[in-house]
Amino acid sequence: MSPTALLTSFAAGMACGFVVSIPVGPVNLAVINTALQRGFLRAFLVGLGAIAAETVYATASLAGHSTIGEWPVARYLLRVTAVVVIAGVGLRALRFKEERAEAADAATVQRADQRWHHPRAFMFGFFLTISNLMLVVLWATLAAVLFAHDWVQPELPSRAACAAGVLAGGSLWFLLLAHFVAHAHRRVSPRTLTLLVRACGVVFLGCAALLAYHL
Repeated sequence: MSPTALLTSFAAGMACGFVVSIPVGPVNLAVINTALQRGFLRAFLVGLGAIAAETVYATASLAGHSTIGEWPVARYLLRVTAVVVIAGVGLRALRFKEERAEAADAATVQRADQRWHHPRAFMFGFFLTISNLMLVVLWATLAAVLFAHDWVQPELPSRAACAAGVLAGGSLWFLLLAHFVAHAHRRVSPRTLTLLVRACGVVFLGCAALLAYHL
């Protein structure tokens, strides 16, 4: 397979990964919420976890396997997981206090940091995304479009390049989002920051309630 074909597949996957990550929803809200509370790195890791889950669905669709949504037990368990995760984050956000701004000493700041360590941030983003069954349909549709326009070839290297592009494109979006919010929030007063985070918590609880209703 020619380098040009591989580059085309990678570029197509990168465009899809970037665009799919943009719409405002629980994942982007989680990245914004984490950036407000814990800064750039943890917010970016939430985004990385999310795009890793997106890449799993994209890879499965490119390989021709997207049947998880047809399993009733799997559908139910993923929906329950989504409700629990989103509700938990909402409750956590409602209890938020601007400890970084109000900390009296370095030890208090260190304790605040330890509550949201890196692997947990990544896995939160991953499970928040992997529980969204609409992605099965979305990536199955996108894969069909990519193959129909010959942007991705049936050969394994082309499919792998496309999946790598999805990961790269989504990572770029979450890098930009986390960087912008983490740096912009420094200009916000502690009181305003607390209100913003708690507002995110209310939205999370609303999303969880809606998902629970549809169960």
